[in-house]
Amino acid sequence: MPRVCAVTGKKTRSSQTSTRKGSAKRKGGVGLKQVGVHNRTVKPNLQKRTIWVDGKPQRVWLSAKAIRQLDPTVFVNPNKPSQR
Repeated sequence: MPRVCAVTGKKTRSSQTSTRKGSAKRKGGVGLKQVGVHNRTVKPNLQKRTIWVDGKPQRVWLSAKAIRQLDPTVFVNPNKPSQR
């Protein structure tokens, strides 16, 4: 199962970092040169949570943003009697 948020669809992305060397022209140098480009992965803050869908528990990956957006009642068992 891929690590993808079930609500927002967030997943691992790839990006690049660059290293520059030299002194900027506005500071009197000859300019910045790009000396290294490296690939990196940017991973979302995914957490495995149990939510209740149609009265049944379902374990899904959720991003932190999705956990804040969802109604808190989806994380509680609807069949469990209240303790009052």
